[in-house]
Amino acid sequence: MDFLKSKKIFLFVSILWSLLCTPAQANEKPLVLYEQKIKAGLVYNLLKYTTWPKAMHNGKLHICLLGGDPFDGYLSPLEGRTAQQTVISIHHVDEIEKTEKCHLVVIHNTQSNNLPALLEFLHAKSILTISDMKGFALQGGMIEMAKENEKISLYINKEATTQAGLTIEDPMLKLAKIVATHGGA
Repeated sequence: MDFLKSKKIFLFVSILWSLLCTPAQANEKPLVLYEQKIKAGLVYNLLKYTTWPKAMHNGKLHICLLGGDPFDGYLSPLEGRTAQQTVISIHHVDEIEKTEKCHLVVIHNTQSNNLPALLEFLHAKSILTISDMKGFALQGGMIEMAKENEKISLYINKEATTQAGLTIEDPMLKLAKIVATHGGA
């Protein structure tokens, strides 16, 4: 079983590496769409390699997009697929309170003014938070996806995930930089 898991991880990393090393096109728009496609793939892998408390599973993994879809529709193919033997559903939400029944909340950068209230509302709840806002993980968000030197970097705030009762497994941790909340312990 470990050999099969290692092989899957190797395959994922190989594909991700080949995608990231492909030369960028001169037109910026295709590069942006390409970036969003990679981020959507990372969200799927985070769904596969994150453990939620058993009480959270009700037959579906709910992805909520707060404030819009930062991935330009590239998450849509995940609707109805499975991760951890659970069906994925995607919901668009426009209010912080509507995120309470989500397993994973993708926070659009248009929500930067609402970020402190959102993080306070979700604090210690078993809801994985993801955004590409600069400094998101340092502010208490769980996973930040940042574009650096034409590559996508993951920043994971393990303090925040631990407080929420979530465990992100090693395959994803190995791809990430671990950070702590500014002002945290």
